[in-house]
Amino acid sequence: MEATGNSEILLVYLIGTIGMLLLAGGLFFFFIAYQKRLLLKQLELNRVVQNQQEEIIKNTIQSQENERKRIARDLHDEVGAMLSVVKLTVGRIEKKTEEGKAKELATETKTYLDDVILQVRRISRSLLPPSLEKLGLYFALEELASWVNKSDQLIIECWKSGEQFRFNSKQELAVFRIVQELVNNAIKHAEASRISINIRFAKQLVAVVVGDDGKGFLLEEKMQTGLGLRNLESRSEMANAKFKMKSSPGKGTRAIIILQANE
Repeated sequence: MEATGNSEILLVYLIGTIGMLLLAGGLFFFFIAYQKRLLLKQLELNRVVQNQQEEIIKNTIQSQENERKRIARDLHDEVGAMLSVVKLTVGRIEKKTEEGKAKELATETKTYLDDVILQVRRISRSLLPPSLEKLGLYFALEELASWVNKSDQLIIECWKSGEQFRFNSKQELAVFRIVQELVNNAIKHAEASRISINIRFAKQLVAVVVGDDGKGFLLEEKMQTGLGLRNLESRSEMANAKFKMKSSPGKGTRAIIILQANE
C-alpha cells in the first residue's frame, strides 16, 4: 500500500511538473508571438509614416515648381517689362536734358537699370530656364554654368558625351533641379573653387555626374539630419532615377544621377 501511495504521489508530481513546463512554454511562445505582432505593427506604422513624409515632400516639391513658374512669369512679363519702360523713360530724359549734372545722373540711372534688368533675367531663368524647354537638358545645364561663371565666385565646367536627345519634360526638369541644388550647395556650403558637370546620353539612358573640390562632409550625418538630401532623393524618385552621393571631409563631393529616359 505504501509503495502504491508513493507511486501516486510521484505521478501527481510528474504530471504537475509537465503541466508547469507546458504552461511556461505556452506563456513563452505567447510572449514571443505578441512581441512579433508588436514589431510588425511598429514596422507597418513606420512604413505609413515614411510614405506620408515622402508624399508631403513630393507635394511640397510640386508646389515649389508651380510657384517658381508663376514667379518666373511675373518677373519676365511684368517686372521686366516695367523696368524696360522705366529705362526708356530715363533715356528720353537723358536726351532732352542739357544740364550736365542731370545728364550724368540719367546715364548713371540707366546703368543701374541695366544691372537690375540683368539680375531679374537671371532670377527668372534660374526659376524656370527657357533653354530647358526649348533646347534640352544639356543646354540648360550649360547656361546654368555660364551664369555662375559670370559671378567670378568659382569655375564650373560642363561636358557632354553622346548625342543629346529629348525626353519627358518632368524628368528633364527634375534632373535640372537636382543639379541646380547640388551646384547651390557647393557654392553656399562646400566652399568649392571648381565644379564639374558631366552628362552622358546613350540609348535612352542619361547619366549626370556632378563633382566639386569643396570641404566635403560626413554623408551619414547629413542623411539623418539634412532635409536637402531627402529632397534630392525625392526628386530622383519622381523622375524614376537612381541617385547616389559620395563625400568625405576634405575630399569634396560627387553625385551621380542615372535614369532611363521616357519620351
